[in-house]
Amino acid sequence: MTEKSVAQMRADLRTFYVNKIKPELGTINRLRTGNRYKSLPLIIFVFGVILCLISRILPDGERILALGIPFVAVGLIFLIFQGISRPANVADYNCETDIKKKYMPEFLQIFGSDMKTLDHQLLKTIVKDSNIYQRLNIMTPYLGLSFDDTICGKYRGVDFHILEADASVSGNLAVYVVAVICILIFLNILKDLSIFLVPFALFVIVLIILLKSLINVPFRGVFVEFVMNKNFEGHTFVLERARTSLGIKFDHSKFEEVKLEDPEFMKKYKIYSDNQVEARYVLTTAFIERFKNMKVAFRAKYIRAAFKDGKITIAIDAGRDLFQMANLGKETDSNTFTELFNEILSVLELINALKLNEKIGL
Repeated sequence: MTEKSVAQMRADLRTFYVNKIKPELGTINRLRTGNRYKSLPLIIFVFGVILCLISRILPDGERILALGIPFVAVGLIFLIFQGISRPANVADYNCETDIKKKYMPEFLQIFGSDMKTLDHQLLKTIVKDSNIYQRLNIMTPYLGLSFDDTICGKYRGVDFHILEADASVSGNLAVYVVAVICILIFLNILKDLSIFLVPFALFVIVLIILLKSLINVPFRGVFVEFVMNKNFEGHTFVLERARTSLGIKFDHSKFEEVKLEDPEFMKKYKIYSDNQVEARYVLTTAFIERFKNMKVAFRAKYIRAAFKDGKITIAIDAGRDLFQMANLGKETDSNTFTELFNEILSVLELINALKLNEKIGL
């Protein structure tokens, strides 16, 4: 099958936007704005429940209970109303997830017929162990990873995966569990001061963990993986020279620092490898340029890379939700899809830069 040129892809993007998106922009933006307030009834309901729980352990509990019950009732009524009043066709536009379900498959065809989104089961076969990224020495410790958009395909004969991942509070169920534990311990302290010391100590420890997770988000962005058509047995990784990489721990006795003849790049990045020859082979001028371009395209906080086990894995921390079609904070328009197009294109261009489609031995 003949690969599309970038010019043809951009032409297909314009056609897709004009024919599929532009006629529906009014509806998308109206429902996108409405989604801002979708969670308000749930917040009211939860707030009321918390007040009712607190009323059980405080001396003046009746007054707090009298305040909490109306919040519970109002929140519940609005939640029920939301379910009853939802139009039959709102699933097509109800939130960004539904919009992507409707449009993402066709959008991906702009880049070629081999690109598709992954379902949860297929994702499990790719990411069998979320700690793999720590073993690649490109991630600081994290409690867990949740995955959102996942794209896979073949471009110029090279298999690749794009996995949007979140280790932040908003995407990490473990942090919510910690928060619940904090609340339960705190309630126990208030209820029985005779066992104050042990629960309070536990509460402080867990609270510190929670605050650290809130302040220091390990990662929110995408992992990009390419299968290499090359004989490559070593382990090479690239990290940014910044505080964000200080938490990455590895056995320095197994890796040597690699020095490249690019002072600007070496000023911003540090490279380690257990095979200097292989490292210099893969870290070409073309790779370095595309690597920097990806950071710009994703407006990333930092970008890291690892070469290991016949694959290239690139971690791009953008600090935000990526591949958006309906951002709650701004209007969906042609720029939304141009930005999405550029993000994916910057990934695919690495295949050309690294000549991954050429079978060349070391």
